[in-house]
Amino acid sequence: MTQVSDPIDLELSEVAQDAFSPLDKSSSRDQLHEAGSSDIFCYGSAHGSDSDNDGPANGNGNGNGHYHHDQETMSLSDRFNEENVIDILANVDTDAIDEEHMVTHKEDDWTRTLAGIAGNVLEWYDFAVFGYFSDILGDVFFAPNQEGNAAIVESFAVFGGAFFMRPVGGAMMGYIGDKYGSRKALTISIFLMAFPTFAMGCLPGYDKVGSLAVVLLALVRMLQGLSVGGQLMSSLVFTLERHPKEKWGLYGSYVMAAANFGTLLGGFVATIIRSSLSDEALHAWGWRIPFLSGILVSVSGFYLKGHGEDDEAGHVHGDTSSSEANPIRLAFSRANIRPLLASSMVPLLWSSGFYLTFVWMPIYMSDLIDTPVPNSFAVNSASLGVSVCLLFSGAGWLSDKVGRKRVMAVGGIALALSAPLALRMISSGDPVSAFFAQTFLGISLSFWGAPMMAWLAESFEPAARLTSVSIGYNIAQACGGGIAPAIATVMVDSIGPEAPAYYLTIIACIALVGLLFVAPKKAVHFTALQGDDEDDFRSSQRSDSSNTTFGDRELT
Repeated sequence: MTQVSDPIDLELSEVAQDAFSPLDKSSSRDQLHEAGSSDIFCYGSAHGSDSDNDGPANGNGNGNGHYHHDQETMSLSDRFNEENVIDILANVDTDAIDEEHMVTHKEDDWTRTLAGIAGNVLEWYDFAVFGYFSDILGDVFFAPNQEGNAAIVESFAVFGGAFFMRPVGGAMMGYIGDKYGSRKALTISIFLMAFPTFAMGCLPGYDKVGSLAVVLLALVRMLQGLSVGGQLMSSLVFTLERHPKEKWGLYGSYVMAAANFGTLLGGFVATIIRSSLSDEALHAWGWRIPFLSGILVSVSGFYLKGHGEDDEAGHVHGDTSSSEANPIRLAFSRANIRPLLASSMVPLLWSSGFYLTFVWMPIYMSDLIDTPVPNSFAVNSASLGVSVCLLFSGAGWLSDKVGRKRVMAVGGIALALSAPLALRMISSGDPVSAFFAQTFLGISLSFWGAPMMAWLAESFEPAARLTSVSIGYNIAQACGGGIAPAIATVMVDSIGPEAPAYYLTIIACIALVGLLFVAPKKAVHFTALQGDDEDDFRSSQRSDSSNTTFGDRELT
């Protein structure tokens, strides 16, 4: 290596390194000055023309816009000339830089990423434990001695009520994220989950305050729904916009996998508490334990609040020319209605399928069928861990290779066709059959849900991305996941134990229509959506793709 002794060389090296540090092209001054070895940049030649930079006649030019440092032919004054420094910056081989394959923002610190993931895990643990203890909560908070499974239905109705707050939370947190940064939205949502969950563990039961117990339960559950409505999509955008687009399928799956691990954690806790305590202790105080521990989610919130910098306008990838516009107005603009409708239909299968398969199912296996499945919560946790935790990110990675829609279509069709047979196997009461049937449903859900995360983000421009995906996704949660357990329980009572499978098949067909026929083939852009002039918007769609985030790239 040639040692740098010239102070002018040293100063120019520092300027160049500062200019190109985001590209990670070089890490030492010695490499920058090694004669003839650097294709990163060069100094303008004293023997070339300043006005003709494209041909080999330009001093040390090589015909490709590259220059090479030549200590022997350059004078000290030439190397220190300001115009030469500008020439360095102007003649980098930018064609070699594919913006689709690099992050234009500094890579996010791993500790902040892990804090966000930890918050995701703990928040979804908090949200899921309600479902796992819904039978106990039905006895504690609702009038006793009701016929059939009425108390369970009421408990699941409160569970579903929280989902109707999710679109509100999604719009609120989406607005905050698009205007002030996704980290801020994520932090707020974490705190909104931690304290209502803790409060739920302190609520009095029906035997103490009567119907007021139901009101208080519904209120804290609605606050949880407000939080979750903004949290998951804030976490998604926070993560994806800090990683290369060609890996969005993988990194998007990490976000949902973290939520799945939170649900799995809730299942493990439910299994341990239920197997360790008597029925009397569970009803007296045992059910409070998982909710009181929910305060732990605030730890990640405090970390994110005190560390790291907010991204400007919340966006790393793409044009931010519309950042001054109201994100909610953009989300509900005429041009955005079709992708917003698709983003409400497609997640229906994930939300309904997941909550039926892994939150409602253990209650179904233990309380709603004639031959209960032994150790139903352990079977459920094992199936959840294998199918939508361990294997989940593999489906996201595959979608980066072969396309989102192809992978999702396989999962959706498989789920639609297999649901009736799977529920018949589960209702037989055999734990082995139940495990394999539930696992197959989970794998089908993974093929749908893992690529779906990146598909959602890719469907919208950054100016209103977080707002749009939050509203669309949470409308699906309210219409699908929130009411699915209650509907399934009513169907078991009124039709039969296998009836909920056909409900899941219908939902799968609706979601497939949204994916294959309603979703636009190309992303929608907001270049001219500052006002209501539709002609201006159509004109903007015909403009050069350099003004858009995705250009004319087809969404796959």
